[in-house]
Amino acid sequence: MNQDKKEKIRLLMKQLAAIDEEQREVIAENLGITNPEGHILSVRNQCLLVFQAGDNPLSVVAGFKQWQKHNRIVSKGSKGYLIAVPSKNNSKKEEETEEENETFFLYKTVFDISQTEELILEVA
Repeated sequence: MNQDKKEKIRLLMKQLAAIDEEQREVIAENLGITNPEGHILSVRNQCLLVFQAGDNPLSVVAGFKQWQKHNRIVSKGSKGYLIAVPSKNNSKKEEETEEENETFFLYKTVFDISQTEELILEVA
């Protein structure tokens, strides 16, 4: 991960820590940002998006490849937004035979539907 991305994540986490849970809930309740499948994003991710988007309204967000699966392409020059995506680390400890599932977060870039265009498939 490059230094700029690390710094951006650090600043976003600082902003998130500065507001309490009730304020987070109010932000998310007013927005209702979803993914293309219609699932509402977590309160945490909606707050992260608001911090980055400023006055730009967001409604449906997805990653580059996820948009392609929905026959859309990200417009050239579009700047994405970072969200936290949970991931599990299945590892075995040497002294134990049980698997330990550790959850951690990866920061992925998403784009709003307004930053995409419908993919036109040409029929030959």
